[in-house]
Amino acid sequence: MKKLMVYMLFTCFIAGFAWSQDTRPTIAILDFEGQGISVQEVQTLTERMRSEIGSTNAVRLIERKAIESIMAEQGLAQSGCVSDECAAEVGQLLGVQFMINGTIGKLGDTFTIDVKMFSVETGATERSVNASHEGDIAGLLTEMQILAWEIVGLQAPQRLRLKRGGDQDKPTVAILDFEGRGISLMEAQTLTDRFTTAMSGTKRVQMVERGVMSEVLEEQGMTGAECSSQECAAEVGAMLGVEFMVNGAIGKLGEAYTIDVKMFSVATGAAENMQSVTYEGKVEGMIVEIEILAWTILGLDPPKDLIKKRRRYAGDGVADGGGGGINISLPLLGGLALLAGGAYVLLQPDAPSALPEPPALPE
Repeated sequence: MKKLMVYMLFTCFIAGFAWSQDTRPTIAILDFEGQGISVQEVQTLTERMRSEIGSTNAVRLIERKAIESIMAEQGLAQSGCVSDECAAEVGQLLGVQFMINGTIGKLGDTFTIDVKMFSVETGATERSVNASHEGDIAGLLTEMQILAWEIVGLQAPQRLRLKRGGDQDKPTVAILDFEGRGISLMEAQTLTDRFTTAMSGTKRVQMVERGVMSEVLEEQGMTGAECSSQECAAEVGAMLGVEFMVNGAIGKLGEAYTIDVKMFSVATGAAENMQSVTYEGKVEGMIVEIEILAWTILGLDPPKDLIKKRRRYAGDGVADGGGGGINISLPLLGGLALLAGGAYVLLQPDAPSALPEPPALPE
């Protein structure tokens, strides 16, 4: 028993010491004031912001229970403490440096969110952010997450900005031709074009046109196929003025094809997302996998019709590869093209002695 008591006291001492060494500002968040929406909805949205601010790791956040305990002692409810004066008083009792409060309102079909962070000591506003949203109230969850980063002075992660939509918030992206390993340059370019078209179809990013990127590469005396390294891609991205670059490789390994795609920040070089697929099957299924990758590399769920197509071509060979990628069984592009060309000749009633050119890779 004594050993247990000593251990608990030691643990508390270490935790207290670590807290004292933490230089991050201390913050408490009061439930927002609701105007035109229910108390339960306001509490749910406030809790989403509280959770997201905690995940930024930029501040030390006071738990909701601690706030409720202090307010109960003062005979107050969070929903009734909407003024800055009340919030500052609660902040002093909690011993925090900053308080965050705000309002969520509805005007017609538009929701508005206003958030403010102010100093408990001086009452001065440290930072204020706002957003508006048209559509279902569930969309406010994403808005609250984005505002959680902005209120502490940070840019919201790409995954959240993509969910928001809106042209002004769309990240800028450029895609280099994928490197071909065991497939022709034309096949690699064809699949890259399909990937680019599919990503543009998500309507969640601003794409740099292929022609613009080709001009930049020509000025540097390079082609897309030659710019396969991340260093080269980052250099091109900086010249294009985009936030993110996407590059990748498509290779042939025995009877299977591998697709590896990477999206990284031009500013930091950090990988934003990486996806991979191993495929063996029909050519059409290969194209479906490319289109699905265009969604998953952005952290988005692919449309249901693409998932249905995948099942149609993959049959029972689908297996989750883990680590952000998918492993699926599939056949050779070149082999299928040749088989299709042979079938074309055999089916002709008066086929000439010379074999015709095999059909082009389907788009």
